[in-house]
Amino acid sequence: MLLKGKNVVITGSGRGIGKAIAVACAKEGANVGLTSRTLGELNSTKKEIEELGSRVKIVVKPADITKFEEVEKAFKEFNNELGLLNGVIANAGYSRMWTTHEFINEKFAEILNINVLGVFYTFKAAYPCMKKDDKKDKARFIITGSEAYPNAPSKLTAYVATKYAVVGMQKAMATEYKRENINFSMVLPTQVDTSLLRGKKAGDGSKPEHVLNPWDLNDYYIFLLTENANRINNGLIFSYDFQEVKKVLTEAPSGKKENWEVFKDYFKERAPKSYDNVKDYGKLVDFIISRS
Repeated sequence: MLLKGKNVVITGSGRGIGKAIAVACAKEGANVGLTSRTLGELNSTKKEIEELGSRVKIVVKPADITKFEEVEKAFKEFNNELGLLNGVIANAGYSRMWTTHEFINEKFAEILNINVLGVFYTFKAAYPCMKKDDKKDKARFIITGSEAYPNAPSKLTAYVATKYAVVGMQKAMATEYKRENINFSMVLPTQVDTSLLRGKKAGDGSKPEHVLNPWDLNDYYIFLLTENANRINNGLIFSYDFQEVKKVLTEAPSGKKENWEVFKDYFKERAPKSYDNVKDYGKLVDFIISRS
């Protein structure tokens, strides 16, 4: 188990990507703290983890990510029940689509509050609870970003603004806390089959082929929580590029996919644009190879 004994809190863990991450962390032996606004969804995630038979601690604390007092209270309780936190995943997110000049003011503000203030509140509340005493296995703060950075699709102005904002926040925090044994990184997915993208149709089995399942992202989060990622700070993990890695791996001759060192030239030849984005993440590619 890659995360045995570690304590990890995931915001927005009642459904979608957050739920998939929580289940994956528990499978790898982590104790998990679950938080979102909806207690019923959190209990559903807890039940799914319990049904795995994993002997891990599961702590459920509902909180509104836009209300600092609620977030702070939740993290204090996670700390009390789990101990110091090895990893925190700021995953809660929200979006709506309108032409920019017709965007409802209150909805624009709500998206900013959830996607930007929510990340800030999560870090501020988590900071006193994070395990910062081990240089060889630093605490991890991982943000769920989006391909909206840097692609900036139209009619999603508020969402795009937030995803650019958190990239800047991460860069600033990675520098600010570099000497405090906290590493920051971000997973930037393409479209994923969640209610954020497909509403009530999410999970109905009829998603377009190019749309990922939430669990397709698990490897990236799990890797970033392991000691193998101890040197990654201000990392941007673009899921498109690593999905290309997985695709090319399935096509590669056996002698070309033993590890990153023997695979990288083959990959560069077949996917040069993605190669530029993954070339500094050889350990992650090795991780993907080991799990493929």
